[in-house]
Amino acid sequence: MIRRLLLAALTFSAGLLAAMPGTTHAQDAGSCAAVYQAAMTGMMEHCFAASPESACVAAGDVTLTMQSGQQVAGAGSRARLGGLAALRARPGDGTAWGLASLTVPDLVNSQRAATLLVLGPAELVFDKEPALSPGAAFALQAAAEPFPCDGVARPGVLIQSPPNVLTLLRVNGHDLAVNGLALLNRDGDALIVSALTRETILSASGTVVFAGYSVAVSAEGVSAAAPYDPALVAHLPTEVLPVIEVVALPGNADVIQASPLFSRPLFAAATNSQVRAGLPVNVLGRSSDGQWLHVRTYDGQLGWMPLAALDVHVPGEMPVYDEAPAFPVRPFGSMHSVVRTDAERNILRAGPGQGFEMVTTVPFWTDLAVYGRSADGQWLYVETGDGVRAWISTQLISPSTPYSLDELPYAPGEER
Repeated sequence: MIRRLLLAALTFSAGLLAAMPGTTHAQDAGSCAAVYQAAMTGMMEHCFAASPESACVAAGDVTLTMQSGQQVAGAGSRARLGGLAALRARPGDGTAWGLASLTVPDLVNSQRAATLLVLGPAELVFDKEPALSPGAAFALQAAAEPFPCDGVARPGVLIQSPPNVLTLLRVNGHDLAVNGLALLNRDGDALIVSALTRETILSASGTVVFAGYSVAVSAEGVSAAAPYDPALVAHLPTEVLPVIEVVALPGNADVIQASPLFSRPLFAAATNSQVRAGLPVNVLGRSSDGQWLHVRTYDGQLGWMPLAALDVHVPGEMPVYDEAPAFPVRPFGSMHSVVRTDAERNILRAGPGQGFEMVTTVPFWTDLAVYGRSADGQWLYVETGDGVRAWISTQLISPSTPYSLDELPYAPGEER
């Protein structure tokens, strides 16, 4: 899975520092994977359908403190951003990863919202800024090391702006405009700003950080942009974002010759998508013959481009493959979405095929909650209103899910 190939602002308060070990917990890969998967499942179950202007706890030891002093804690806890004073994701006992989300509405259209994933252990203390949306101004405190193990992302905040919308933030006193996907971490007193897709603008200095690069922002000013540290962006939970993203390699490539985007590293595989000269592209890997790069274009399309059309600025080695890795899918769990049946009598079966026994039938225009799909994409694992889970053919439902079929998780036993 691409997730395994992904390359993860004040100091912690005294109490938080005292609770944090100096090194990461020694855990085997299986334990780390379980911690990660539990947090992802918690995000889908508790926070994926959160309403705008809200904070939601997905997993781990996370507390929401209101301006009134009231506190709520634990997975599934929610609060309105307008009344939130602080969000604290503590280290815990090493068996869970503190993960929470903020849904920050756009100033112009409140129905469009940016998603901020808080990757613990971290603390956000919120400020009221009349010119910004609720939740958009905060002080970030986060350690430089991951917890509870190397299988989770470095502490910080992962930000995804809505398509074609700039998300305006004020973090540790610095004004940011995020276009696409960005990551905020801490390194001592400096705020590390990494642009993962498109670009992030530091408003005061006018610095533009293009995708694949990062800067350190401190009292001394803004550092020169440089390809981001791969360790900062390792294991980012992008599969629970509203739009799944693939994190590229540090640096990028400039298009020096207009070219089609290719579906495979072959000139016979040209698509109708044209990439203009002068635009940057993110680099994901290269072909085995070294003549093609697998890239993401500025507008988010994935495909191949010939090396001769690109001026490459990627330090270090690139992954080598001739077949693009499978696109990441969401973790199994409630998708907070429904499909509706089309036929007068719709049969739900015990497995993804006509040969499996019938579990129940539902009438025309019945809403079914979506949980996953079969390996061949021809069946959906759904839940009826009275809690029965079974399989239904995609030919019997209206495609009302807001995701593409390829993005849905595989149901247990159907993983490729």
